[in-house]
Amino acid sequence: MGTNYKIGYIDEDINQVKLYRRKLRDFGFEVIGYDFSKGMSLKELMEQVYSSDIDLLMIDFRLKEGNIVAFNGDEVEREIYEKKPLFPHIIFTNRADQAEPDVDDLKIIFDKEIVFPGDDGNDHPKTKHFIDVLIKSIEQYKKHISKRKATISELLEKEKQKELSVDEKSLLLSTQRELLSLDNMIISDVPENLTSIETLDKLSKARKDAENYINSLLEKEDDNSKE
Repeated sequence: MGTNYKIGYIDEDINQVKLYRRKLRDFGFEVIGYDFSKGMSLKELMEQVYSSDIDLLMIDFRLKEGNIVAFNGDEVEREIYEKKPLFPHIIFTNRADQAEPDVDDLKIIFDKEIVFPGDDGNDHPKTKHFIDVLIKSIEQYKKHISKRKATISELLEKEKQKELSVDEKSLLLSTQRELLSLDNMIISDVPENLTSIETLDKLSKARKDAENYINSLLEKEDDNSKE
């Protein structure tokens, strides 16, 4: 099966990363791990994550267990939620009972031994359900973003032809704010200074004045050429 999605897997045990890289490859996932070094900070780890261009993040809960870092998976989860609140991510652990008291959203906790039982391989219903959850989480997030980008693009294109209505201007601004709130690390599709309808009106008028001025110059050039 070809690779359809890229998953980042945070686990200080490289053997665990290799194990689930093999398991998830059969379902079209590419799994990458991250470099751990003694005393590494959460910030250093997240810099790797944010630059890895992934579709979903799996986080081991007991990161402290290897005596390499001083934080567990719940701190990573809170960090990703703060920076990218809707980005697909799960806590992936073999001790779900230990994770539950420290993780706010219990729905994102998955027990490795339950979703990948050793005897039944890839055909176990729990495994299939887990794969469905991963795929749907990724696709819903992509659709959420693409829908808002399409709205912004359509409104900006429409605004080139005629002035937007008050409702359309409000929709443009609210959609932009919503897109930015999803991920404060993405590039804005509308300049950041477009924060009010008044600003949109001023910019629209300025562009039209500039176009009229250019047209007047072209008309003068035509008149001069006829003389």
